[in-house]
Amino acid sequence: MVAITVEPEQDETRAAVLRGLSAHNQSRVGPRNGKPLTISLRDADGAILGGLVGELKWEWLHVDLFWIDESQRGAGQGAAIMAEAEQRARDYGARGVYLSTMSIQAPDFYPKLGYRECGRMENYPVAGQTLHHFTKAL
Repeated sequence: MVAITVEPEQDETRAAVLRGLSAHNQSRVGPRNGKPLTISLRDADGAILGGLVGELKWEWLHVDLFWIDESQRGAGQGAAIMAEAEQRARDYGARGVYLSTMSIQAPDFYPKLGYRECGRMENYPVAGQTLHHFTKAL
């Protein structure tokens, strides 16, 4: 007999699901070879004014988080960070980059850098907004 249980804590279940999913994926496409990638934009005092957090895995870079402070927008800093991330991905042997951004964030920024929209989810995070998915071949 099996039971479906809503768990009060996620650690044990998350670890088990991750182990199982990782084993399945590795049996189909090879080892993940995951490597974190973190790039920051800092002022002269060392304060972080922006950055990118992602992961190099398999043959791709996944950009998970990307932000530039309002004071730095429009000055080319975002494009420079993305260029650095793409170069690191190439050095890793990645074939491409993928990321998601909301309509309230920067969906017009990525096509200027050669990204193409490969999907969207309407009414996310709330009604009237959209989650855009982008990819770029390297």
